[in-house]
Amino acid sequence: MGELETALRADLKRWGPEVEGSALAAAALDAARRLDAPGVSAASASLMHGQYRQYLADLRELAPSGEEADEIDELTERRRNRRAAGQ
Repeated sequence: MGELETALRADLKRWGPEVEGSALAAAALDAARRLDAPGVSAASASLMHGQYRQYLADLRELAPSGEEADEIDELTERRRNRRAAGQ
């Protein structure tokens, strides 16, 4: 497994089974495998990278927004802790 495929699989796992099992994810994995393969011409790689970036953008849109909520929840908790320590 190449670097792009490995990174994509990690993202898909983080985004959850609905995204990971989608046809879009399968297409992105195919593109990642092709880009990871040796001997890809520069012209082909350029076109495939553009499509790969689009796949990633579309997959991110499908992903649940839980990651953003987690960061906000963490900041809110830190603020509460600081306020409690100051009282």
